[in-house]
Amino acid sequence: MAGQDEGLSGFPAVRRLFRRGNFPGTIKPFRSQGESGVDFTGVHGSQPSSRSQPAEPGQQARKGPASSPDPNQPAAMVPDVGLAALTQPPGVPRGADGVPGVSGGEEGVAALRSMSNSRLTKFDRILGDAVVDVEALRELAWSGIPPRLRPDCWRLLLGYAPPNRERRAAILARKRHEYRDFVPDYYDGAGLAGASEDEAGALRQVAVDVPRTAPGVPFFSQPDVQTSLERILYIWGLRHPASGYVQGINDLVTPFLAVFMSEYLEGPMNDWAVGTLPPDQLLAVEADCYWCLCKLLDGIQDHYTHAQPGIQRTVFHLRELVRRVDAKTATHLDEQGLEFLQFAFRWVNCLLLRELPFQLGVRLWDTYLAEGSSLREFLVYALASFLLSWSSQLQQLEFQDLIMFLQRPPTAAWTEQDVEVVLSRAFMWRSSFKGATSHFS
Repeated sequence: MAGQDEGLSGFPAVRRLFRRGNFPGTIKPFRSQGESGVDFTGVHGSQPSSRSQPAEPGQQARKGPASSPDPNQPAAMVPDVGLAALTQPPGVPRGADGVPGVSGGEEGVAALRSMSNSRLTKFDRILGDAVVDVEALRELAWSGIPPRLRPDCWRLLLGYAPPNRERRAAILARKRHEYRDFVPDYYDGAGLAGASEDEAGALRQVAVDVPRTAPGVPFFSQPDVQTSLERILYIWGLRHPASGYVQGINDLVTPFLAVFMSEYLEGPMNDWAVGTLPPDQLLAVEADCYWCLCKLLDGIQDHYTHAQPGIQRTVFHLRELVRRVDAKTATHLDEQGLEFLQFAFRWVNCLLLRELPFQLGVRLWDTYLAEGSSLREFLVYALASFLLSWSSQLQQLEFQDLIMFLQRPPTAAWTEQDVEVVLSRAFMWRSSFKGATSHFS
């Protein structure tokens, strides 16, 4: 199969595939020599050893085995939509033929720099308005947010900060004060002393998971960071009894901690000394993380309730989508007896954060948060696009090798451009389903 993969390391090969209409599941991620553009310098994002993380996050907190989705459920029909009919992802730089990316060489570098400056100007203009146009911000943020603007953008995209600039500071101060009051009520002193057996068990589980969170990123091994993460998770679990704390939610806090901490600490992330921050700044970061986690999980809380029906439904839709866009790969996985839950459960539970280098997970979340209420739907397409990045390789593997490959996909050398390919392909697939009787609701 090596011969089939030759020439797919750059945009010309991708363009040829698109022109042939052969884009589903056949594009091999390309490599870039440029910078990632993510303000987490020094974070190599090497994937953690499987020994350092729970094997199946979320499952151990459940009282019974999760049942698989009904394989006999009828599938909806999908229209045959050509590539030319599809809309393009918002804001992605494009060449003359409309394919994401620009030409190489000095001309291409200059074009990228010009587009980067233009996008930065657009962000500054939107964020500078007296009332932020959140929909315009979503469209622009979908293709990535400049690191220095990411904290403000994320708070706005999640609805934690109001669009009205005059009201913003007062509302954030009130929410941070409200979280400050939660700490003694739920976590410190009397809060822990009065904990029930279930609550004490939840705290023990949080205490076990926190040191294992993002083990490849030294920032998360700092005691002050771990204390903040423990408080956020424990308080969130107590205040959301429908699910309580579930393994995997700890991963979802990590992008928020890194991004909101960047407002107070400079330089490479691995050099940040959180212990030097004044307590009020650290608590402000913690509060923002807590409230943004609440906003994020409001839309996907059934991923973490009993039996985790939201995850099972998403995995079922993922399997059906893969059958439509890449029948050959889907058939091979079926013939090998591979169940999608065996690898995709963790993908959904942690929103792909464990499958990517940390800085790329942060970039991925720009798009997630820009999707807003459509995240649940878009996630299915993003997962399918991620899986089919290795379509040709997967078709050559047998069951055991498939399991090993998909539980630890080879993304350590990925760049932001690889993520852009995954997201752009997911966007186009979703566009092709518009107008069809959808089974992704």
